[in-house]
Amino acid sequence: MRGRLYIVLVAMTLGLIFWVLDAFLDYLVLGKGSFSDQLFFISSHELYLRSFVVLAFLFAGITVSEMSVKHKAAENNVCKKEKDLSFLCSTASIAADSLEFDVFLNDILNELLSYLDADYGLIYLIDRDSGEAMIHADFAIPPKLRASLDSMPSDGPLISYLRQVTHQRKNINQPFVISSHFCFCPQSEIDDCIAFPLISRNILIGFFLISVNGQDDLSDGDIHVLESVAKHVGTTIENMQLLEEATCAYDELKSIDKMKDEFVSNITHELKTPLISIKGYSEVMYEGMLGELTDKQKEAMKTVISNSERLYGLIESLLHMNTFRFEKNHVFSPVVLTDILESSINGLTMGLEGKQIKLRRNYSGNLHLVYGNGDFLKQLFIYLIDNAIKFSPDFSKIDVSAFEEGDMMHIEVSDNGIGIPAVHMDRIFDRFYQVDGSMTRNYGGSGLGLFLARNIIDVHKGNIWAESSECIGTRLHVQIPLYDTGVHSDVQYSVQESRVTLKQT
Repeated sequence: MRGRLYIVLVAMTLGLIFWVLDAFLDYLVLGKGSFSDQLFFISSHELYLRSFVVLAFLFAGITVSEMSVKHKAAENNVCKKEKDLSFLCSTASIAADSLEFDVFLNDILNELLSYLDADYGLIYLIDRDSGEAMIHADFAIPPKLRASLDSMPSDGPLISYLRQVTHQRKNINQPFVISSHFCFCPQSEIDDCIAFPLISRNILIGFFLISVNGQDDLSDGDIHVLESVAKHVGTTIENMQLLEEATCAYDELKSIDKMKDEFVSNITHELKTPLISIKGYSEVMYEGMLGELTDKQKEAMKTVISNSERLYGLIESLLHMNTFRFEKNHVFSPVVLTDILESSINGLTMGLEGKQIKLRRNYSGNLHLVYGNGDFLKQLFIYLIDNAIKFSPDFSKIDVSAFEEGDMMHIEVSDNGIGIPAVHMDRIFDRFYQVDGSMTRNYGGSGLGLFLARNIIDVHKGNIWAESSECIGTRLHVQIPLYDTGVHSDVQYSVQESRVTLKQT
């Protein structure tokens, strides 16, 4: 207003100066009468001209003053928008870059105090269990006031007020001016403050408390900016808390999982020792080395040996599972594949005889060497052939084929069993997963065979996949690298990324 009046006065002064100069020029040029006569006693024509000029200067001054005011207002508005945009960008950058919870809160609070030009401020977060609001960040709080504001009870007036107003406003984040007479801290004198809530998923999770003593009321633009920041900060705080909880839960699960693995490893070793004695003495008695047995006794001993082998296989599976989970290094060497296959088949002779299944060998004795761990490969083929036996009917056939395919040895184990339904194909290599997962468990098993087979193939940098048609049969494919003197050497290397391909015919 003062600037506008100044411009108008300048314009009027210029108009009067023009009046005086015009009269003075008439006096000098015409030379009639005195200067006062030319100044005050003029013709109507000259009066109109001089009045028009004065009015023109006056209106020009008024116009210029209006333009100056609008320009100043526009300039202030641009500055305010730039400040708001800078504040929003800064808070967004802090939220995106912060990795530590406390650092994030302190940085946000400092930005907020700078934006509002406030003396001090606090960030309260509400505990989910107790409902109390605890200070998690503060800046320049007087020590006495800091102690008195350390926590607020869940039923305190400020928290109750924020919850009530937030609910009434349908959970819209918006600042609420709290005057000094609002007795949320009766034992301490506190400046007028502005409090606005932090809301995530329609729940009040905390609030800012910022001093605004002696400042002008917040504009609608300020409130809108604070509302946007509060929404962003509330969501970020909730996400950080969830991430921290998830990290703690994950670490706890890892610890429990490690304890479980160690327990399984210890218990399987303890079970294996007496089981070897049971299996060994049962085989000695079955062969009649401790005296002749009747047919019924031999049948009973055969059942004992069969179940001992089954239990031994389960223990071996658990031991192998832990071996792969701990990612130990394994010694590799050139291996004669046919010897490994024959050893695996001989270990399953009793299962084949029990179901009267005929196993056909489709491989020659002059195959190239493969590069691998002999013990693991033997266990691999035991898993695959035993799986075929388990799901094949009595008096059926199982084919074991092996042939060279480029730089890989391709082994197939096929059966005419029940097949695998399409809905199960993508999970048959998962740990403990069983196609027959019902309570009846018609086919038994632990669900570890194919899982461990995949792990053995991973160690050998090979491939494994399955083809199956329900009620027709299943064909399991395995590829193992051939031994190459130019590539392989007797060194150790560890488990690599799994490569499993599934096919449905």
